[in-house]
Amino acid sequence: MLRGLYTATSAMQTSQKKLDVSSNNIANVNTTGFKKDVLVAEAFPEVLIKKINGQQQSQPYSRNLVVEVERDGEAYRLSTEGGYFTAEGALGKSHSSFTNFAVDEEGYLKTFYRDVNGMIDTSEGNYILDNTGNRIQVENNNIEINERGQVIANGQVAANLISRPGANTIGTLNSGLRLEKVQTYFNQGTLEETTNPLDLAIEGNGFFRVSTPMGDMYTRNGNFSLNNNGEIVTKEGYFLIGQFGSILLEEDFQIEDFRIAEDGAVIVNNQLVDQIQMVDIQNVHELRKYGAGYYETVEGAELQIEDFQGKILQGFLEGSNINPIQEMVNMVSVLRAYESNQKVVQAYDEILQKAVNDIGKV
Repeated sequence: MLRGLYTATSAMQTSQKKLDVSSNNIANVNTTGFKKDVLVAEAFPEVLIKKINGQQQSQPYSRNLVVEVERDGEAYRLSTEGGYFTAEGALGKSHSSFTNFAVDEEGYLKTFYRDVNGMIDTSEGNYILDNTGNRIQVENNNIEINERGQVIANGQVAANLISRPGANTIGTLNSGLRLEKVQTYFNQGTLEETTNPLDLAIEGNGFFRVSTPMGDMYTRNGNFSLNNNGEIVTKEGYFLIGQFGSILLEEDFQIEDFRIAEDGAVIVNNQLVDQIQMVDIQNVHELRKYGAGYYETVEGAELQIEDFQGKILQGFLEGSNINPIQEMVNMVSVLRAYESNQKVVQAYDEILQKAVNDIGKV
């Protein structure tokens, strides 16, 4: 009974945080360069539940074992009704009748997510275990999974993914949800024309690099201006970084003679003055919001930076990537889920009250 109470309570806590995230998204629907946040929640490990006095059979799970295998590039999706797949995470081992995984750089089979370019990232994934509870490591990514759940590498069976517990196993059970992290979606926002020569928008992936008192940070907000020294700065006065540091324009600078090319070249009077230092960060999950549209690197993380392949549009600003209607629908759904779990908690409270006051009298 208490397990159900904990499950409902954890779901309420997660729903409350989802509501906070959606509210923040809606509040920033008109914020330049704002990127949508999504709450990532993780279920507690699915543990096996068994009958206390269950009888073990010599051949548990007598039905035929068939594993359905789907492959999408380097990713695998498996499902079965003849047993369980086991994954090992920070909270322990979890059992499930389906799983998704890929091979990481060290050859281990791990769960994954896809980055801003749709590429597989296993850096924060859980390890897939074999039927003996060991991690699975292969020499290369050239593997196959047969219909029996066996991992075939270099023509040899490297591991068996299916765990088949005894016949007294009823199924699996978890203790609810927990907050994992808040993930930012860096997909393109709407481009809005302003005709202001100092307004810049990025079409494609990439960030402006700016110098702040807290160190270099990154932003998609291209609402720039000039300070008293003729340097290009953000609204907060942070310097936009060019090839040689801050970008300084000439004293006799005229706005009508100012142009920024699609690759970030700063041109005044048809002369190249500087080059905006654009960065294309591949592992954007290592960025954290600092506030006011700025992002900083997670402590201890190393950014994977590639050459900028996007375009800079002068006289435009990038709006937020928030869909307000979708966010409102999400908020209604989350609120209903919260109310449903609240009723479950109230029901458990009434049952416990009756157990204490009435059953105790018998």
